[in-house]
Amino acid sequence: MVKEASLAVRNQAIGMLKAGQTQKSVAIHFGTNVRTVCRWWLRAYCGNSLENRQGRGRKPAIGKVPKIVIAKTLGKKMKSTRKISQLLKSKGFQLSHVTVHTYLRKNLGVKPYKPQLQPKLTEKQKFARLTFCLARKNWSINDWRNVLFSDESPFELYHSPNRQNDRVWLADREKVVPTEKVKFPGKLQVWDMMSYNGLSNLHIIPSGQIVTTIYYLEEVLKKTMMSAMHRDRDTGAVTERKLLSDMSAAIFQQDGAPAHTSKKTQEWLGGNFQNFWPKGIWPANSPDLSPIENLWSIIQTAINSFQPATNLKTLEKQLISAWRHISPEVLDKLIASMPDRISKCIQLKGGYIGK
Repeated sequence: MVKEASLAVRNQAIGMLKAGQTQKSVAIHFGTNVRTVCRWWLRAYCGNSLENRQGRGRKPAIGKVPKIVIAKTLGKKMKSTRKISQLLKSKGFQLSHVTVHTYLRKNLGVKPYKPQLQPKLTEKQKFARLTFCLARKNWSINDWRNVLFSDESPFELYHSPNRQNDRVWLADREKVVPTEKVKFPGKLQVWDMMSYNGLSNLHIIPSGQIVTTIYYLEEVLKKTMMSAMHRDRDTGAVTERKLLSDMSAAIFQQDGAPAHTSKKTQEWLGGNFQNFWPKGIWPANSPDLSPIENLWSIIQTAINSFQPATNLKTLEKQLISAWRHISPEVLDKLIASMPDRISKCIQLKGGYIGK
């Protein structure tokens, strides 16, 4: 279909009509509709010009001053279209938030982005992160496949979904079922260790239990971790197979929690690992450098797909089920992301790289 015919085409169409052709045949010839050809004919018959009329259509809703006001809001926080609309109205310009949104998207070509929350890093922490990454900037994916990443994470009952991604498509807002939030939901604290090939069993920390040095040593390291270290199966579920093909090359990673960095814990790890990163090697405040953080997110997404748990026992079963169904391919992909994480951290001079 021709969206807008040129003046020459219109004149040619009038000539064909005067020669005796029907409006339908002319419309087919030029790929337009009969109503358009009829309109051309009426304008010619009445002696009017076939050129486009000037000044037709709706006048621009946004003047010069509002455009300047809107442009000054670009890149600034807390500037929703509603707030920009309110700002303009306070200056005497009655523009709705819909008009502002249309102007921002179609005229300025910008999109609304939600600022990402990230840890506030001190200069000392940035330096430590940069030092860690520079020391391993030449590590290959195979080098990173020798690292056993460990971490603790909480999981809550009635977990609230990510509001940025949680959308319900309906014709009426009133039909959207609200998400109820419990003020003090029960939660489980868990510990795990991952490699490119497998996972330790998920260690559920008892409710109310403080992870002291003794608890961490006796319950987590000596039982959960060591049972995973002593596996001899090359195949099977991720919670049953060997974590590495050569366990003597394993490097144990943990963050700087007090129970992890205590003298007793450090001495025990030194006596049971040929390679482990002692206190001070893994930089503080660096969850973005560890692939296990992404694994927690994958587990939470899996739990969200289940029927919502109403008690901690059910939540524990869901956690264990989701944990056992992680594939080795997912684990290897997470470990394979390490060279890129290291490279990006170096580019940002130790800054936060995101998740």
